[in-house]
Amino acid sequence: MSIWTYITRHRAVFLFVGTLLAALGSLASDPDSGWATALGGLAMLQGIWAVAASHMIRKKLLDYPAADMSKLFETAGKESTGAGLALIAIAIVLVGLLLVFSPRAHAADQLPAGAVKYMPLLKSEQQRLWPDHPRPVLLASLVEQESCISLRSRGCWNPGAKLKTEREEGAGVGQITRAYRADGSTRFDALADLRGQYGAELGALTWSTVYQRPDLQFRALVLMSRDSARQFRQAPAALEFGDAGYNGGPGGVQRERRACALAKACDPAHWFGHVEHHCLKSRQPLYGGRSACDINREHVHNVFKVRVQKYLAAWSVS
Repeated sequence: MSIWTYITRHRAVFLFVGTLLAALGSLASDPDSGWATALGGLAMLQGIWAVAASHMIRKKLLDYPAADMSKLFETAGKESTGAGLALIAIAIVLVGLLLVFSPRAHAADQLPAGAVKYMPLLKSEQQRLWPDHPRPVLLASLVEQESCISLRSRGCWNPGAKLKTEREEGAGVGQITRAYRADGSTRFDALADLRGQYGAELGALTWSTVYQRPDLQFRALVLMSRDSARQFRQAPAALEFGDAGYNGGPGGVQRERRACALAKACDPAHWFGHVEHHCLKSRQPLYGGRSACDINREHVHNVFKVRVQKYLAAWSVS
């Protein structure tokens, strides 16, 4: 069959026109100026790749003459039982394709709505302020860890996210924090420290504006994460140490690295399997029965091993 004959068949024309109309409809109704449509298209391409890879592997594994599908269907068509078995085989293949494509087609739905909206902003700040980040997609994972109780929670990737108690307030996607003593005086104010350190970049960020300035929130998150990681730049696990420092302070991480160095078979240059097992933070329950130590260890584990995977494809096209 010639290529022209193939592409002008009713089936090919229907698939092409249908795909084009679906893409145009998605683009026209896209609330994020094409971003969500691009994610959906990328997810479909991943599905096509998976099907193609499966097809090639099947051909390699079943490369003997008796398994030639064209001959099998020709033989099956000569009798009713064989034809029925052939139809069953086609149905199984169709179900397999649907199982591959269905999750791929909705891959963009796995991202929080705020991530679709704000990831380009986060990536822009990262490229400007931390262009040599070895794994910049981890910043998206960090936002989720800081702001998302669940992927559908109101605060997830929401600049208006607020965690407030009598003694503490955490603001926005990076949970910029200020804490108070029992007498009401300020114990520490991360926002004020940031503004003092980065006046040119964050001078407009105040406690009266923080919830209305997502641009400054993401900028602050990149700067805080960068500064924490750079304190450990000589270590192979600088990013892991930096994340632990983002959550609990770099000074505490350094003390834990020293404790690791004094322990048998512990390498202070690595987090997982080494420094992570030498927590010096409080083990008194704070939130939901979890201690400061539990929260800190969970933070690094989630950012690096639990949350990041869903953002890989989206980050690459943002």
